[in-house]
Amino acid sequence: MKLLLCVLSALLLAGCAAGAASGDAISAPAPAATVETAEAAPTPVPAAAAPQGLEPTGAAVLDYDDIRLIDYERAMQTYPETDYYTMCKDGLWGLMRSDGTEVLPCRAPEPLFECDIDEHHWHGYLDGLAWEETDPPEREYNARLKASGDGTLCDAHDGGGYLGFVDLQDNALHIYYGSLGPGELRAPTDADMLLFSGSANGFVPVRDGALDAEGDGWFNYIGGEQYVYRNRDSKAANEFIYSAADFFFDAPLAPAQRDGKWVYLDTAGNEVTALCYDGVYRPNRYTDESRVFARAAPLLNGCTVVSRDWKFGLLDSTGAELVPCVYDGLVWDGGTAWIRQADGWHEYSIPGVTKPDPWRLLLDSLGADITAPDTPPARTDAIFFTTRTNGERLNLRAGPGTGYDIIGKIPDYLRLRVYGTMSSAPGWALVQYDQQYGWVSTEYLQR
Repeated sequence: MKLLLCVLSALLLAGCAAGAASGDAISAPAPAATVETAEAAPTPVPAAAAPQGLEPTGAAVLDYDDIRLIDYERAMQTYPETDYYTMCKDGLWGLMRSDGTEVLPCRAPEPLFECDIDEHHWHGYLDGLAWEETDPPEREYNARLKASGDGTLCDAHDGGGYLGFVDLQDNALHIYYGSLGPGELRAPTDADMLLFSGSANGFVPVRDGALDAEGDGWFNYIGGEQYVYRNRDSKAANEFIYSAADFFFDAPLAPAQRDGKWVYLDTAGNEVTALCYDGVYRPNRYTDESRVFARAAPLLNGCTVVSRDWKFGLLDSTGAELVPCVYDGLVWDGGTAWIRQADGWHEYSIPGVTKPDPWRLLLDSLGADITAPDTPPARTDAIFFTTRTNGERLNLRAGPGTGYDIIGKIPDYLRLRVYGTMSSAPGWALVQYDQQYGWVSTEYLQR
């Protein structure tokens, strides 16, 4: 048994050896010459070799200094934001679709990120401008985003929501959630545990502490910022205490941090990688240093980006490096990877791996009680609408019509995203409120 443990430890540590360096990106190719401007054709750049196990997609090479996954808040959203990246050129950041299409040119001083509670609401793009200077460019860029259906710029506001698990003196798990100050407390349901851990008795990162009553069901959490993975019976998954930790959701692995490095755990609580990875995700906005990232990336469709010593690779669902950490940049959207090589960023796919279809995932998640839509929203429709009901609550129904059961009530002026419509029932849209899908009359929605 000791020999086996030694062999396994050696293999894990070998996986964290430093990789070889690759070159910098070069400028994009010039336009094709006309008769008036024809010159001798330049020597073509040799095609970059595909990483072992990957296949080139044939997409155009991108000339950026860096590309990063958009920061999103999975606890507040149903699925990771995999349609966009934030990219950098000459120290400035912009927004691109995951297929390489530019949405917003590089002008922001820091990587763009998504609003904690609103999908496709982009923060940080106008940073660096004085308040009185933001109005004209905000109008210009919002008009561009509206025309392309790529969301909107998000103004600064008081902050987003929070949700986490706490273990109190009663040795039982509780969900503590709210916005800004004091929060509410409730026992996790089977649905909560399934969402955050993948099973009804799975493990979630939990903080130990106490609550100070604020009155009317509101509490202030008092405790440290250390995490232990526990199940709903408060049983610990392993002996480690982490300084940062993520939920599993529906993935087989989750990242956690201790001693300044990241490691990946399986759903049984076993650390299946060495403790050797650096943050590649969620820019650290509390430091003046550029390109400092505070978190490890989540798994998307069985793989995730990892980094050691500023070299990037791709981890698979077993904790093995499918692509070793030898590249100057790598991003992954669940279906394809952009990898930085000597002549720029190349797109590759994994044979047999397809990016999840959000429409199919939606239909599979509705259940028998909710009528399924037959028409997915176009890109220009996949944005938020606001309820306008003059102070009344809007009925959330099980199907597209007043004859269906009311399953919820939606507050006035709440932003809702349209997920689909029904060709036989115009004027109705499928939305989601409080983790519940249902149908609302579009008469009461305003773009």
